[in-house]
Amino acid sequence: SIHTSLEAVNWADKPPYIALSYMWGDQTHPETILVNEQTFAIGANLHEALSQLQTEEPICLWVDAICINQNDDLEKGEQVANMSEIYKAAALVFAWLGPSANDSDVAMDAIERLGEDAIKAGQLDLGWEVIDKFWGPDPEGLLDSVRQPFQDLSEGTGLDYEQVAIKSLSERGYWHRTWITQEFALASTLVITCGSKRLHFREFSAAFLFLMFHRILTTKRLRLDVYSYNSEEERWKLALHFVQNSENSALCCLIGFRNRYQRRALLKYNSPLMDLLASVSSTAQATDPRDKIYGPLALAADTSGLGIVADYTKKEHQVYTDAAWAMLRLGFSDVLSWCRFRNGRSDLPSWVPDFSVELPELVNSYKSRAPPWKPIFSASGATKVKISAENHAQNPRLLVISGFAVDTIEEVGSPWKAEDDSSISVHLLFEEIAEACDRAQKLPAPVSADPKFWSEALWRVPCADQQWHEYSRRRAHIGAEAEVWEILTGIKGDMSGYADEVKQTAWRRYYFAMQPLENFRPFISRKGYIGMASEFASPGDALCIIFGAIAPYILRRHPEKRYEFIGETYVHGIMDGEAMGLGLEEEEFCLV
Repeated sequence: SIHTSLEAVNWADKPPYIALSYMWGDQTHPETILVNEQTFAIGANLHEALSQLQTEEPICLWVDAICINQNDDLEKGEQVANMSEIYKAAALVFAWLGPSANDSDVAMDAIERLGEDAIKAGQLDLGWEVIDKFWGPDPEGLLDSVRQPFQDLSEGTGLDYEQVAIKSLSERGYWHRTWITQEFALASTLVITCGSKRLHFREFSAAFLFLMFHRILTTKRLRLDVYSYNSEEERWKLALHFVQNSENSALCCLIGFRNRYQRRALLKYNSPLMDLLASVSSTAQATDPRDKIYGPLALAADTSGLGIVADYTKKEHQVYTDAAWAMLRLGFSDVLSWCRFRNGRSDLPSWVPDFSVELPELVNSYKSRAPPWKPIFSASGATKVKISAENHAQNPRLLVISGFAVDTIEEVGSPWKAEDDSSISVHLLFEEIAEACDRAQKLPAPVSADPKFWSEALWRVPCADQQWHEYSRRRAHIGAEAEVWEILTGIKGDMSGYADEVKQTAWRRYYFAMQPLENFRPFISRKGYIGMASEFASPGDALCIIFGAIAPYILRRHPEKRYEFIGETYVHGIMDGEAMGLGLEEEEFCLV
């Protein structure tokens, strides 16, 4: 049996203790322990963790399920506010993944070995500025000395390593909980614990960062047939199997999260709530949907400015509306880009994202994934967000925000479907854009008389003027025009010419950049602007510039000067602030 004693201490005395980070798991079949010689019910996963952590000498532990009265909402609310300080001040944090199962011992041993080898190769010495350029063109070979140790380690690791066991460990539920994010990131000293195996974060982190490199290098070798397999079909099957058994992204996201937070002083950047929500949305889950906001709040650089306090007396839609308003008030207009028309939430205003589900990937409001995290567009130039606090105070569901209308959508095309037959879908998209460009040039007063403007529109519009670079998107360059033809050739199924790595790279950079535009439609406006709009855009919708916004937005006019938010849009010719010089009249949009 497990014997514990519960003691009250003065926080000001800074008592030494160990904190436990774990997943509560199923509570329907509790186990019992002794607390101050009285029976106390806890979950099975916590019971297993305490069993593994038992030592001959007493240790001082902080465990939320025991140290916080879970039946007292007032105490819970107070302690939630203190959670960040509790994990930050702990002498050690054990990250408990669960009991040994599914070859987890094998995985932990392999991760330790790979981590040690990756550290020797210089994995932990790579700065963001190097990683951002690591897989880009390097004609002068300036990165050869940095790349070579990882290429050697990757070749030595090959395909015959404990990949399946590592993937299984990376899929454990621990990596997917919202509150785990701050516990994992804030710990000054973190030890990953699974069953009887323990591993310091340093080796653990290095291993998974290397495995990200290994995935890129191995798929590249498979494409180039370095392994000399008998048939192309066999090679592609092997590549697919390798990618499908790669480590889960939730774990990698948490590692990146912790590394950025711990190195925030060196990076001279601390993530605001907007960036944190973008990072954890696809991986972090919460039993209480309100925790999707409250969970990462303690890590945000702008917590005090936001003025958000965990308040479980508020309804979910109130918490989400308050969070969206707070971020807009601090100038984060791109929170609007997460809004998707007809999201099935009648309790949310059209300008408030549904934070309970995975947030959509930002298309035109995208920011680079390395310092200084700058957006690639600036549709509103150097303007700042202007919102009315008075109107919001009278009715929190209303957002009165300033900007101006550029034009009105005249016609929309077919939604781009990436999963449909590629040949039909891609050709249809390019044909509709070409027809729209031809129509726009024939208008009495076209938006541009420059033939280059229209020739570039043919290849900039389908990819929203972006290209894919291994793990991030960047602004498209003139070479993308040639990449278009590689796509139109490659999608026909003729891959014989794709042994040429240059052609393969061109295909990936352009076609992958099109994927976030799934369901977007090409459109033409009354004045002749061409672009890609939300699938719900309709003729008559307004193309607008919102002050402080990265991208243009589409609004739908309603009676009494009210507007419904439809979504972000790419508009060729006004993505870099050009519309700011058109002399259009400023107005206030009242979003409902």
